[in-house]
Amino acid sequence: MQLIAKQYYTPEEYLELEATAEYKSEYIDGQIIHKAGASINHNRITGNFCATLHFGFR
Repeated sequence: MQLIAKQYYTPEEYLELEATAEYKSEYIDGQIIHKAGASINHNRITGNFCATLHFGFR
């Protein structure tokens, strides 16, 4: 069995990496956690769906 070492980053290291990163990520307790991204069309569809629900429940 092989152990995988966790790598912890300082806030300064995270900000340096995030400035040039291709994908968005979060910094939590020294760990960098990659976030899922959404396209512009996905965000539009989600916004329209939420607006429809909002007006439907009024």
